[in-house]
Amino acid sequence: MIRIRGYALASFKETGTPDSAINFILDELQNGRNAYMVGGAARGLRGAKHPKAQYVSFLIQGVYNLKYHDDSFDLKVFKPKWPLKNPSSGRLEIFRTLKWLKGHAKAALPELKSFLNNTQDFSPDLHKEIQKTIDIIEEDKRELELSCCEVEGRSTTKISWLWKGMRNIRNIGNLEVQNENGQTLPLEDIINRKPTVVAFFYTRCMNPNKCTLTINKIGWLQKKLIQNGLDDKVNLLAFTYDPGYDTPTKMRVFGENRGIVFGSNVHVLRTRPEQFDILSDFFQLGVNHVSSTVNQHRLELFLLNHNGNIKITYKRLQWTVDSIFKDIEKLLKKSSRFKWINNLKNSILQTLFPVLLIFFPKCPVCWGVYLSAFGISSLQSIPYSPWLIPFIFIVILINLFIMYRKSKIRNGLIPFWISLTGGVLILIPGYLLSNEVISILGVFLILIGSLLNSLSFKHWSKISSLFSSSFHDLKKAMSKN
Repeated sequence: MIRIRGYALASFKETGTPDSAINFILDELQNGRNAYMVGGAARGLRGAKHPKAQYVSFLIQGVYNLKYHDDSFDLKVFKPKWPLKNPSSGRLEIFRTLKWLKGHAKAALPELKSFLNNTQDFSPDLHKEIQKTIDIIEEDKRELELSCCEVEGRSTTKISWLWKGMRNIRNIGNLEVQNENGQTLPLEDIINRKPTVVAFFYTRCMNPNKCTLTINKIGWLQKKLIQNGLDDKVNLLAFTYDPGYDTPTKMRVFGENRGIVFGSNVHVLRTRPEQFDILSDFFQLGVNHVSSTVNQHRLELFLLNHNGNIKITYKRLQWTVDSIFKDIEKLLKKSSRFKWINNLKNSILQTLFPVLLIFFPKCPVCWGVYLSAFGISSLQSIPYSPWLIPFIFIVILINLFIMYRKSKIRNGLIPFWISLTGGVLILIPGYLLSNEVISILGVFLILIGSLLNSLSFKHWSKISSLFSSSFHDLKKAMSKN
């Protein structure tokens, strides 16, 4: 896996590095400890469209990351044979990339000159390469825009109110999670209408720049919140990627050893192993498991507002405590300034959202399902129906498939069965037997299934418990008779 990924990153030098790949490369330079991967990333960066001064800090970090970890390899072929025809190393590729930056790398000169005085960590051959790098940078006398702006993995969530309604933590609020003390609670009870920082880690992580540093930073962030009197207004939550291995005791020790002080709103959490996919689907996590362990994951941190919507996301690149603190302050100010407006808006959305969702489907494909369902009983009179009818039923099947796959993070399989029944009624008695009344009933069942699927867990629980109690009473009365 490492060889495939490292070779793919290095190949960007020949193919050209797309903008969408830059953060993958910078992530490896900033956090990687494998020489082949870091060297491949440094080489791949030379395929970028334009040299930028912002890359310098990532390259220098890569030099420090490879202390005691550097190695010799050949990036020009996928399966090299010894002796290597084109020998290179992680640090050597980094210095070559600094040469490629030329004058854009002037900020690296103090570090590079300090490396010349370090005879313990750098070989004589590397000293020669460092000196060449310094000479090339200093020879570039151009007037360059050496912006100090940092590249970051921060992104804000700019999505429609409809998608916000669906991607809200309360949609999986019924998911039970276990904290560091072994206490199991619904996730919604832990969130408790407060702005929330959600990070991810696992205790078996071998990269100190990832999980260990993430939990350290959560501890530092907690101290900063305490110093500013904001510790009781914000949740700090860290979920494990590895719930099958990370027990509450292991998570607690891991957190305490890295400075976290657990409290009513500061927790490390785990889901049941079989329910981790629910959490992963909601946050769209970048983690991969092989057998029972994690073999690859990215840095991930999310900021949720007091309503439970994801507002800010940090992915791949390191985040700073100061930047997160500033984001938290903004969320707190916004929530207090417009508190009454937000409460009114949420009350309206919680009441109207399930109904509106029927008329504004969740995906473009669903438009075809509902529009076709309304007119399917009269399709036989439409001249172009022979090609339209198969398309309609394919779209209905896709919609049913999506409902089935998402049943775990929505409201179970009951809405799916109701919509499936509606689809069958539309197909067989409705279309094949030209029964318009049955077609209308099928449309009605599809809409009811969609409505039930869109309800929050709180409202769904009330409805399902009402039906369960009614069914129980009916069954009891029939047994007496």
